[in-house]
Amino acid sequence: MRIHSLTIDNFRGIERLTLENLPETGVIVIHGDNEQGKSTILDALHAVLYEKHSGKSRAVKSWRPVGRDVAPRVSLTATVGPVTFTITKNWLKAAKAELHITAPQRESLAGGPAEEKLEEILSRHLDRDLARTLFLRQGDLGAAISAVGISSVTRALDGVSDDGDSGTEDTALSTAVEKEYERYFTPKGAPTRELKEARTVLEQAQAEHQAAATAHADLTGHVDRHDRISARRAAAEADLPSAEAEERELAEKARLAEQAQEKAAGMRRELQLATEALHRAEAAVTRRAELSDAVTEAESVLATHTAGLAEAEERRELETRQLAELGERLEQAQQAEKDSLERLRSARRVHRLVTDAARRTTLRTQLTAVRELNERITQVRAATAGRPVSDADVRAVEDATNDLTLARRLRAQAAARLEFSGPAGATVTVDGEAVPLDATVELTEGTELVIGEITARYRAGHTDSSGGDPVVAAEGVLRDLLDGLDLSDLDAVRAARDNHRRASEDLAGLLRERTTLLAGEDEESLDAELTRLDSALADEEIPDLDAVAAARAVEEAEEAREQAAAEVGRVDRALTPWRERRAENTLTALSVRIEAAEERLRQATAARDAAAADADDATLAQAVESATAARDAVAEQCRAADAEVAAADPELAADLHRGAETRLTSLHDTINQSKQDLAELKGYIHQAQGAAERLDKAASALAAAQHRLDSVNRRAEAVQLLRDTLHRHRAEARARYARPFAEQLTRLARPVFGPDVEFGLSDQLEVTRRSIGTDTVPLADLSGGAKEQLAILTRFAIAQLTALDTGDGQVPVPVIVDDALGSTDPSRLQLMATLFSRLGDTGQVIVLTCVPQRYERVGGRTEYAIEELKSGPVG
Repeated sequence: MRIHSLTIDNFRGIERLTLENLPETGVIVIHGDNEQGKSTILDALHAVLYEKHSGKSRAVKSWRPVGRDVAPRVSLTATVGPVTFTITKNWLKAAKAELHITAPQRESLAGGPAEEKLEEILSRHLDRDLARTLFLRQGDLGAAISAVGISSVTRALDGVSDDGDSGTEDTALSTAVEKEYERYFTPKGAPTRELKEARTVLEQAQAEHQAAATAHADLTGHVDRHDRISARRAAAEADLPSAEAEERELAEKARLAEQAQEKAAGMRRELQLATEALHRAEAAVTRRAELSDAVTEAESVLATHTAGLAEAEERRELETRQLAELGERLEQAQQAEKDSLERLRSARRVHRLVTDAARRTTLRTQLTAVRELNERITQVRAATAGRPVSDADVRAVEDATNDLTLARRLRAQAAARLEFSGPAGATVTVDGEAVPLDATVELTEGTELVIGEITARYRAGHTDSSGGDPVVAAEGVLRDLLDGLDLSDLDAVRAARDNHRRASEDLAGLLRERTTLLAGEDEESLDAELTRLDSALADEEIPDLDAVAAARAVEEAEEAREQAAAEVGRVDRALTPWRERRAENTLTALSVRIEAAEERLRQATAARDAAAADADDATLAQAVESATAARDAVAEQCRAADAEVAAADPELAADLHRGAETRLTSLHDTINQSKQDLAELKGYIHQAQGAAERLDKAASALAAAQHRLDSVNRRAEAVQLLRDTLHRHRAEARARYARPFAEQLTRLARPVFGPDVEFGLSDQLEVTRRSIGTDTVPLADLSGGAKEQLAILTRFAIAQLTALDTGDGQVPVPVIVDDALGSTDPSRLQLMATLFSRLGDTGQVIVLTCVPQRYERVGGRTEYAIEELKSGPVG
């Protein structure tokens, strides 16, 4: 298939696009910005070839331009096989189809017949799978291609196979085997209905047999359990009377032991109360002694604190005097430090002004000298402008002058002469110049003499015709040299060389002088610094001091400030201990302690007097004696009660009673549970009647199902073995005829990926991996750039293989690439360009792109800007 022209009207975003007179081979680049309709061109081409004009699907409706009630229209002129035709289709509004065939025989059709004829042409001469593969859309860049699924590729591979094996596999045997295989298995190897039913019947029979065996085993278990539970119930009923009598006896013993325990607990509470009363009486006696001791202790503490009061007051007065004196000295030292800081600031400002003024004067002098040097340098450079005259130039002109002098002398010695005579002042004309008669004229080839109305021209003999005139040649060489130097003669050349040499030496000296004067700085920085200083000193009054005196004044001010600061530090350090006010704090603490001691003595005395008023010491002693006797009496009664409890052992009596209760409850539970279990087991036993007969029937059904499955399995395994054998041989044959595809792909890929690149192919001729040397990478793990390069290379390989297949007169299908190579680096882009050029030598390659620069290296390409295609016909 070759595309000659394509016209698109009102198709999505394209209002009008015309592409005419496309070359039959070569790379055609259609470029434009995004959303300008490049991909729509590919959609329109597919629509005009395969979509009926009467179609009204959602896809067809999406072609109508937004906001306009017009019919999408596409017209294509192409050659498919031996047929050249133009197909025009309108969709939706005013739908129509027109087909005009111009070769091999003219024919015109419209409507349904036109589409039927187009379908016949395409079916006979165009492999639709191949076209779909070679029309490479943006979303197809990462996908692998199953080349076996393309009949044109299979046919092409059959044609180049070196062993005669064909890739065609639809033989009668294969078809019969596949049909029989599909009776038992799906294409993926899963069992089909017949095999699945046989397996299902066997599984059901196995399940029924298992269920029957389980039911029979359950019946046997229920009968055995019924017997065991009946025996357990009888034993519990026999033990029940003795258990009830034992429980009543132990309950009475537990009740008596509990009463003894409660009595003992009451006696222990009375003993605790008596003991607490004794403790209170003893505590009252102890408290009376503590109150007396507290009064004595408070008097002693008060006397101790009062003794140090006078000394603390003297220390506080000394501390106050020191704080006042040192504080005054500190203020004086701080003021002196402030004065010295102000003096230092003033001295630094004066030093800065004096230094800046001196620097400004220096810069002015320096810049004035630099500018004078710059003017002299400019003058010297102007004098040396133009081409410099070197010693080699002088030598060349000297040599040319010497050669001319020598040529003239040689010619003068060997040339013929013509001498004139006549009246004085008379002249003749030689080569257009007046020559006096007394002169001698050398005759050279072509010398022309004019005497009155007579013209004579000298012609030398044959001996002089072998070469040109050496004098003329030497004059030409000298003239060329002087013209190149734009000088008149040798002396002028020598003078120009000497002048240039002196000027160069002067320029070098001036440049060295300027470098020395700048002292490593640049003129712009110095000029900027001078401008800054002029601005800073514009409103300042410059002190009448030199920089040394100003610096000395700064040093003196800094020394004075340091001394003042040191004095402040010394006074402050001397004041630091007194700021803590230790004497005042000690006096305050002592006063507080004296006040506390006085208050403590007052309270202790009051407490002692109040206690003595309530009860005297004799009364407290009598109370202790009475409480002791009461406590001893209750303790004796408590010991007797504890002995009674020990004899009864309430805890053991309670435990024995609980054990009897538990046994009685367990016997009742066993009897009740046995009744319920026996009732349930009777139901199970009644329900399981006939379990033995069911088990026999299930065993028979299982044997029949197993026999049927074995029969189906034998047939299925036989056809599976036959199919696997055929597939193995087919794979071996496919591997042989797949070699040309792999070789073609590798040949195209070597310029891009290197000479040691290899590819792994599936049995469907899909690229599965790429190997470069010892590194192998699966297709899915390749980079985006490598994937898109491989997608294009695979389609180029398919295109070149199918281009070799011309048995049915097919013209190779164009390769259409929609906006590819976006992830390809510049070096690989250059290599891919060579492949585009190579494929364009034999077929059409149409590239739709928004970056035409990617294809600048493609030779013989034709470029169309999509905006120009929209504006009118392009040819």
